[in-house]
Amino acid sequence: MERLYETTIVLDPQLKSTEIEDAIKKVTTFITNHGGEIVKVDEWGKRRLAYEINKKQYGYYVYIRFSAPGQVVRLLEREYRLMEPVLRYLTVRVDKLMLKMERLQEERAAKEAAAESAEAAPASEPDDKPVESAAEAAEEAGEATTEAAATAAEEESKDTPEPQEQEAETSAAEAAEAQDESSTAESDEASPEAEEKS
Repeated sequence: MERLYETTIVLDPQLKSTEIEDAIKKVTTFITNHGGEIVKVDEWGKRRLAYEINKKQYGYYVYIRFSAPGQVVRLLEREYRLMEPVLRYLTVRVDKLMLKMERLQEERAAKEAAAESAEAAPASEPDDKPVESAAEAAEEAGEATTEAAATAAEEESKDTPEPQEQEAETSAAEAAEAQDESSTAESDEASPEAEEKS
């Protein structure tokens, strides 16, 4: 059964660009030769490490997403241990929730791009729409702004404390100030008495 995995490897930053490409190619061919399929390869580049590894402060990060049978992961990690340029590696299975979130983000991005292109298109084209569709568009826009205003009002009401909470906070602050004033007055009265006794 093939599952979706992602692996991140940290390569020695002192390697030349051709050696880095060869290491990446070696990993991807290893995966494909053992029944896997490469979905995405993303080179993050040279970054500072959180702590030194083999007296190196930087590493070259590479992210690979692939689908493969389960035993490929064990073989791949064995291969990583044998490869000299690999400083660290981490391979994990991508869970369904993560995939669902990525799809939702892609759909949102597509909708936003479509909305932006729709807004840009009427500005560049002449307005040949009948009056009815313009009225419908105004109604839809009004509904969208009403929904946005309702959402903003809900979020604002969540952020602001209840009136009872505000009153309790105010009375607690006033009580603390009154106590401070009374203790200051008591200390002022005590000081002349102490001077008279001396």
